[in-house]
Amino acid sequence: MSTASVIEQHISAFNERREEDEPWAADAHMVAPGGAGPTGRDEVLAFLRVFHTAFSDGTLTARTVLADGARGAVEGEFSGTHDGPLASPAGEVPPTGRAVTFRWAAIYEVDGSELRSEHLFFDQADFLAQLGLA
Repeated sequence: MSTASVIEQHISAFNERREEDEPWAADAHMVAPGGAGPTGRDEVLAFLRVFHTAFSDGTLTARTVLADGARGAVEGEFSGTHDGPLASPAGEVPPTGRAVTFRWAAIYEVDGSELRSEHLFFDQADFLAQLGLA
């Protein structure tokens, strides 16, 4: 499986809420805004589930996908309506009903047909401002 197709499988599984189709490796890790992130498939899926819970219609759209060997990079957009509780380090944020659209980028490492790591970047201040929280 090509690096780009593994990344595209992840984006499709995220958008369709099909965790069983997520290509995360058992020992995967993620670095998210704010520092260290989840480690292991279950923790990574739990992190992604936060967005599914808070944005039932949330979708990732890849605008650019680049791949070179086992590494890939994506520039994209997340869009959704905040209609569920959002778990955050500061506590749960109740639904605001606001629509958000923000740009994101990620660097991935792929091993065969599995995602080994993701370093995710997005503007947290822009995200919070769209929710009316900043």
